[in-house]
Amino acid sequence: MSKQRLRTEILKKRDEVPAYHRARLSNIISNHLIRTLPPNDYRIGSYMAHGSEVDLEALHNHLFTSTHHCFVPRILTKTSMELAYLRNNADIIIAKFGIRTSDQQITADVNTLDWLIMPCVAYDPRGYRLGMGGGYYDRALKMCAPKSPIRIGVAFDLQESIFEPDPWDRRFDWIVTENGIIHL
Repeated sequence: MSKQRLRTEILKKRDEVPAYHRARLSNIISNHLIRTLPPNDYRIGSYMAHGSEVDLEALHNHLFTSTHHCFVPRILTKTSMELAYLRNNADIIIAKFGIRTSDQQITADVNTLDWLIMPCVAYDPRGYRLGMGGGYYDRALKMCAPKSPIRIGVAFDLQESIFEPDPWDRRFDWIVTENGIIHL
C-alpha cells in the first residue's frame, strides 16, 4: 500500500474516534509523559494539536507551571520550521496553514532540546514515523546526533501500522500511546 493511501486510511480511523474519547485518551498520554519528566529543568519540543491529533494540552499546562521550557513548531516556509518558546496559553496564535504556534520570538535549535515530542499519522513497531508528508521533522533532525534530543512519538494505539520507511526517515526513541510508553 502506498504511504498516501495509508495516510488516508489511518486519518479516517483517527477522525472517526469521537472527540470526547480522543480528549480522554490525550489526557492519558499527557499523564504518561508528565510522570516521566525528570525533576531537573528540561527543554521540551512539543506541538500544538491540529485536527484529530493527540492533544497535549494537559502536558503543556503542567510545563507552564514547572521549571521546564516548552517549544512548539512555527512554520517558516513549505520546507522549514523553527521551534518557538511557549510560556503559557496567552502566547498561542494561529499562523500559517491554520496551525497554532507561539508568538514568542525566543526560539530553540532542535539539537539543544532534551525531548522532541512529535505527532504522527502512523507509527510502526520498529519506531518509524509516518507524518503528513511535509518532511519538517526529518529535515529538523537531519543534523542531530542519535538520541539528541530524545525523539518521542505520540499517537493513539489505533495508529500502529506496517510500512516501509524512506532512507531519510528518523526513528522514534519512544512511542507513547494510551497504553503506555514503548522504549525502542
